[in-house]
Formats: sequence, structure tokens, C-alpha cells
Amino acid sequence: MVEVEVAHQPEGYVLVRLAGEIDMSQEVPVREALTGALAAGRIPVLVDLCDLRFLAVVGVDWIDAAVARLTDEGRAVAVVCTEAGPVRRIVTLLSLEGRWPLHHDAARAAATLHRA
Repeated sequence: MVEVEVAHQPEGYVLVRLAGEIDMSQEVPVREALTGALAAGRIPVLVDLCDLRFLAVVGVDWIDAAVARLTDEGRAVAVVCTEAGPVRRIVTLLSLEGRWPLHHDAARAAATLHRA
């Protein structure tokens, strides 16, 4: 089961926090969260994966498509992932460090959004 939070932050960005587990059965809430962030105009987006325990490849695809679209639109985006754990292993295995603007700390990631 996935927990989803999409919230406009006072610092001027949209937070998309995904927690729990993402597999094919979680497509609707995950896609709705990412679509909500994409629809937020030109506002920067921070995708927080720190509280995920499981991330299936299909979830990686959904996140990757959102990050690519945000980047193509010229919007600032940051993805936060812990330095260790199952999600980090997936990120490393799929070499996403080069595709995603990846950070290990949410506060530092948020600070980069307005420098982009």
C-alpha cells in the first residue's frame, strides 16, 4: 500500500511524498499525485521517496516520466532518496543518478529548487 501526499509548501514548491510500497496495484494514487504536481504551473517540484520500502520498476517508470516531463518543461525538480535501503538499491541498479536530480536530504534538495 502506498501513502501519497501532494502539498504546496510555503517555500514555493510542490511536495510529492510517496511512502510505503509502490507496485502495479498503486498506479491510480501514484499517477494522480504526479499528475497533480505536473498541473501545478511553473512551480518547482520535490519528489520525496525516503519513506518508500518497495519500489517496483513500474513505479520507477511513472516517476521517471514525470521527472522527464518536468525537465522538458524547464521546471526545477528534485528527487530525494535515502543513501541506503531497497529504493536506493533500485535507483543505483537502474543508474538513475544520471537521469534524476537526486538528493539525500529533503532540506538541501528544496534549497536547490530555486537555484535552478
